[in-house]
Amino acid sequence: MKKNLFIAGLAIMGLFSMTSCSSSDDDKKETTEVTIQDSEYDAIINQYVDGVVLPTYNDLKAKNTALYNSVVAFGNNPSDANFQAVCNAWLTAREPWESSEAFLFGPVADYGLDPNMDSWPLDQEAIVNLLNSEQWNAMEWTGDYDEDDEAIAAAQNVRGFHTLEFLAFKNGKARTLNDKAEDGEAANAVYNDSNAKAWAQYMRNTAQLLVDDVTLLCDSWNNSYAAEFKNHKGGDYTSGLSCIEQLIDGCIDIAGEVGDAKIGEPYDLYVSGKTTEALYAVESWYSWHSRDDYTNNIYSIRNAYYGSLDGSIHTNSLSNLVKKYSADLDAKVKAAIKDAADAIQAIPQPFRNNINSREAATAMEACSALSDVLEKELKPFLTNHTK
Repeated sequence: MKKNLFIAGLAIMGLFSMTSCSSSDDDKKETTEVTIQDSEYDAIINQYVDGVVLPTYNDLKAKNTALYNSVVAFGNNPSDANFQAVCNAWLTAREPWESSEAFLFGPVADYGLDPNMDSWPLDQEAIVNLLNSEQWNAMEWTGDYDEDDEAIAAAQNVRGFHTLEFLAFKNGKARTLNDKAEDGEAANAVYNDSNAKAWAQYMRNTAQLLVDDVTLLCDSWNNSYAAEFKNHKGGDYTSGLSCIEQLIDGCIDIAGEVGDAKIGEPYDLYVSGKTTEALYAVESWYSWHSRDDYTNNIYSIRNAYYGSLDGSIHTNSLSNLVKKYSADLDAKVKAAIKDAADAIQAIPQPFRNNINSREAATAMEACSALSDVLEKELKPFLTNHTK
């Protein structure tokens, strides 16, 4: 009996030993089978730059030039129709900007172009004071960018897309020449005969600064940064993997920002009883364009991962490479991107009126799930399996 128990024990120990070896062998096998050569990233990086980043920024420049022209036309001939034309051009110019937020690195960060163009929330009182004083030099700053410089921040808070949005839109519609005040707050400043000239000039100055910023951004990428990124021979980028990690980090950042900040901060304020603060924390609420802004942010992740601008998966895409080595992971990333975009679009329109909705909570969860799969699965997979 004891002998049988002993033999049985040896058998069990052997089974455990075989299981342990099998697991170790499987791990080794997986590591051996999934070995990505760093050079495999080169075609992906080239497509990412030439097929996604540069076309997005060039489109942004063209559409902001058109926006500027619409603002000039309004100043030359103020009318309800031309107010509407400015709003239409703003919405068109906004799309490529929000579709670029998965790659807010390089020149856009170095030169402070993101807060120059897209500071939020606005200092609405300062905007009205500037409109009244016409001290337009308050919109500009000089020297090297420092995100902690209060003078730079003050200038950035009275310019950019959202300042122009405030001057052109009201309650989701174009302002009119018969703009009516709703109350005495600075946020409800109205266009009228006495401020019409200053209003048009403020719009023009803001639109010109947007063109200047976008031109600097495009020129920086086209003239040097694109080559530096694609060549990855020194500086911040010393390998193909380092560029791919930057690509993924940009996607992680915007997924987190959409869920935690753009939707999450207004949501948290609202449910804590700070309903007015929640409203002012909603980005693009003058135009009621928040939901589409956030969706385009997610599309910027899709574009970076797919290597295209139209939702198709390019041959030289990160998606195709991941699919080659792990079809399950690729499918998971694609599903997470789609789930986040769909969840955002499911929020009742406008978001400013549905801040604490069930759909908003679901969208936050979907953005968090997307961030997690990018940060905790996709990036480690590539980092750990690249030679």
